[in-house]
Amino acid sequence: MGNRPQFIKLVVLYKELAAAGIPQEIIHTGQHSSVEMSGIFFRELQIPEPGVQLHLSPGSAEDFTGMATAALQEQFSNKKDHIVLVYGDTNTTAAAARAAADSSLPLVHFEAGIRTGDDEMPEEKNRKLADSLAQVNYCCTKGNMSTMLAEGFGRAGGSRVVLTGDLMYDAFLRVGIEETFAANEKDYICCTIHRAENIQSEKNLRAVVEALNAIHAEIPVLMPVHPHTRKKMIEFGLKPVFTQLQPLGYAAMKALLMGSSFVITDSGGTAREAFFAHKRSVVVMAKPFWPEISEAGCSIGTAAGNGILEALRQLPMLSANFQTPIFGNGNAAAAIRNDLISWLR
Repeated sequence: MGNRPQFIKLVVLYKELAAAGIPQEIIHTGQHSSVEMSGIFFRELQIPEPGVQLHLSPGSAEDFTGMATAALQEQFSNKKDHIVLVYGDTNTTAAAARAAADSSLPLVHFEAGIRTGDDEMPEEKNRKLADSLAQVNYCCTKGNMSTMLAEGFGRAGGSRVVLTGDLMYDAFLRVGIEETFAANEKDYICCTIHRAENIQSEKNLRAVVEALNAIHAEIPVLMPVHPHTRKKMIEFGLKPVFTQLQPLGYAAMKALLMGSSFVITDSGGTAREAFFAHKRSVVVMAKPFWPEISEAGCSIGTAAGNGILEALRQLPMLSANFQTPIFGNGNAAAAIRNDLISWLR
């Protein structure tokens, strides 16, 4: 694992497997290594310290993936009796999947089958790679499962495909708001923006900031700012007038989300958490990760720019159905535990 969403997914599964007596070792690639993006989650969620902590300082995403792959291969070379379990679609996921394959270790991938149809998106490449190399693929939704089966996974002699539900939903139900986030405003919008296509392009990030500034004039926008987003706003000389917050831990972020009127995000994880919290959301992606949420009338996807304002105005008119069990029943960790034990036997 290496970043915030993976810490959250890991916490419930780690505890479930530990209770079943399955020994585990956490390897942290350091993709998110700062206290505000990593350390706070380990303390707050009571995740055991990693058995291995890589300290990589790459200059680019490609450098990171290459360095992480080589470092993980070295770690895996002495673990011939292990399986490798990866989460999601980050560069950490891709590096670990490659290293497992090169080390001839069985690979298990959680969050398989997500497709946006945008093959230029780094996450799309990462998740396809992990799906293709894994011996076992666990799916969050029925849509993900259908995609995997349509692509030929799950056939005799190929990888196993199992529908489990979402570990992030498990975490949302189990991890309480142990600290409150006291917003000064009664009505506000919770916002997160960090995706490469939205922050690496000056044109796109400027459009996002201008849209959020315009919205903030009508209803306060509160954004926990990702370090990369903050760096790019400064680099491009942008002038956000909305409320910027430091990155928040899980409990504080959940409190901020629960108290909001609406959510604006380009994060697949935050889009799910908004759905769990019964909050309508604008997803700043032309092709969102979770079309199921839009199909349930709970979110609108849009590219950066004026589309954000237009989508926000439409949100109150949506006939939102938050009761549909898109992401399972909150027992994904138990489903994975049971399937892993059966498979290993």
